[in-house]
Formats: sequence, C-alpha cells, structure tokens
Amino acid sequence: MRALLFFLRGGLLFLGATLILFYSQHAVSVDFSAVAEKSIPGVVNIRTKLHGKGEQQDTHQLYLSGQVTQDIVSNSLGTGIIYDKVMHIVTNYHVIQNAKQIFVLFINSKKMREAKLIGLDRATDLALLRVTPPAEGSPLVFGNSDLLKIGEGLLAIGNPFGYSHTVTQGILSAKGRVIGTGPYDNWLQTDALIYPGNSGGPLLDKNGRVVGLNTKVSRQAVGIGFAIPSNLVREVVEDLKRYGKVIRPWLGITGKDILSLDDVAAPGSAQNLYGVIVSNLIIDGPAYKAGVRIGDLIMGVDNTQIRDKNDLYNCLYKKDPKNQATLKLFRRKKGNISIALTLGEIPKNQSLPKEDNLF
Repeated sequence: MRALLFFLRGGLLFLGATLILFYSQHAVSVDFSAVAEKSIPGVVNIRTKLHGKGEQQDTHQLYLSGQVTQDIVSNSLGTGIIYDKVMHIVTNYHVIQNAKQIFVLFINSKKMREAKLIGLDRATDLALLRVTPPAEGSPLVFGNSDLLKIGEGLLAIGNPFGYSHTVTQGILSAKGRVIGTGPYDNWLQTDALIYPGNSGGPLLDKNGRVVGLNTKVSRQAVGIGFAIPSNLVREVVEDLKRYGKVIRPWLGITGKDILSLDDVAAPGSAQNLYGVIVSNLIIDGPAYKAGVRIGDLIMGVDNTQIRDKNDLYNCLYKKDPKNQATLKLFRRKKGNISIALTLGEIPKNQSLPKEDNLF
C-alpha cells in the first residue's frame, strides 16, 4: 500500500511538473512574425570610423570584456531606431563614442549614408543622429514603458556581430533594475538574446511599439539583457532634438541614501523613515534659497515617494527646470515638513560635486 501511494505521489508530481513546463513554454508564446515584418524597416545598421587610441567602439566590448585600446583606424557595428519621418535616428552613445564618421545602412539600401550627430547624453548612454536628405525607412512607434508587465512577450531587433536585422524573442524579466551604471539606473531586464551589435536596437511589445532600447548584457550569465525604458528615451531624445543637449532640473543639493535612523532621528525612534539625506547644499541653488537644510531627509517630491537616490533621479528627470515642486522632508526635532520651490537648470560649473551625488 505504501509503495502504491509513493508511486501515485510520484506520478502526480511528474504530471504537475510537466504541466508547469508546458505552460511556461506556451503561456508567453507570441507570434511576432507580423511585428517583425512591420518593424524591421524602422531599424538601421550603424557603423562608425574612428582613429587613434581609445575605447573600442563596438561597445559591447565595454560591457562584455572591458576596455580595448587601439592605434589604427577601425570600424564598429551597432544598431539604431528611426525616430521620425525626417530621419532622426536614436542609438546608444557608446555605439558612436569618439567616432570621426558615422554611417547608417537602411534595410532596403546597399549604400551607406553618412549621419550627422545632433546631440548625445553620456548619463543615459543615448545619442541622436540625423540623415539628410531623408532616406527610405519607416519610423517606429514608441510605447509607454511604465505600462509593461512582468512576463510580457518582447521582441528584440539588432545587428549582432554584423548579422543585419536579427530578431530574437523573450519576455520582460524585471523592471526598475539597478545595476550600478550611474544616476539613471532604471533598466528593463529581458531574456530576449542580445549580443554585441544589438546596442541601440529596439525592444518591442506584441503591438510593435518600442518599449525599450537594448543597451547592455550581463557579464555573469547568458540570456540576461538590459534595455533603457522607452519613456526615458523619449524624454532625452526630445531634448536633444530641441536643444542638442539634455536640460536637467536640479535641487542644488548633494545627497546620500539613508543608512539608519541614527542618521536623521533620535536613537530608538519608531518613525518610519526612508529617503535621501541632504549632505550638502549648493549656494544659491533652489533648495538653499527655499530653506532646505543639511541633514534634512527628502521622503517625497510632490506625490512621488522617494526611497533612495535612484527614486530621486528618476523623479527629477521627468520634470522641467521651470516646474514648481514640493519637497516632503523629515527634519530632526521638527518632524515632517513641506517646502515649495522652483527647480532650476544644472549650471555648467566645473566645481560642482560628482554627478552621481548631485541632484
């Protein structure tokens, strides 16, 4: 009897595992053939020519095997997305970094077209190019990356190792990944295969909308790729189109993540505290003028909760320097207070603190 029960239990476990495996293989399966056919004309191959010592510009080496120096003229491969009908093309900054010339190859053309650099943003690893006169190509539609759901099917298009317009399929593995790359650390993670040459290519949802720009792969494991959310891409690109640079608002503070209650409150306090501690104030900055003090804990901006520096960066980049904002603070011996201020633009001042601590 015991042997029969053991056999039945084993059979049920096997059946359950089989059903789970079947479900995992088919539940997120999406036929992306129509999406691929429609989207491929909106993806371009980018090649650059550079000369002299520097980081190898097939960037992907920056993320896969570190920096490589060289003394000769070299070419690099990457991917770009046609952004609009006047042939603005968005790609990664690291794809065109230090390039003397930038060339674009469209899917239906055998001739490389030289592109002009419109603007770049090192902080988010984005660059904007333009080809004139406009060539044949179809702009891709950008979607709302905030609406993505974990497990959603995704399609990546790129030029891995020079194999033009290669398509891979996967899912959204995670959102808001912080991987230590800088102030705007808010990545989409996907298991759609991304290789050297894919950088700058689109990550598409089942409706063919761009929800991310493929940028990095994990050094630790195959099948872990990272993309810049489309909402951030659009914010940066619109500034690059308009100004040739990104106009960033600031508070005029340096800050750090809260480590313990002792940083801001009396020992033993039961107060539920979190956020960014103001460690210094920039004289004549917006926060200084509004009355923010060193030691204040920023717990919110308007209706956005601020749990750490990453939250604060991502909250600020969505705002305009002319915007009004209300800081929700915790101040020692005062408790919770609110301070209203007008954000300003980060000034060009070489004496400012390092960017990863500046807000």
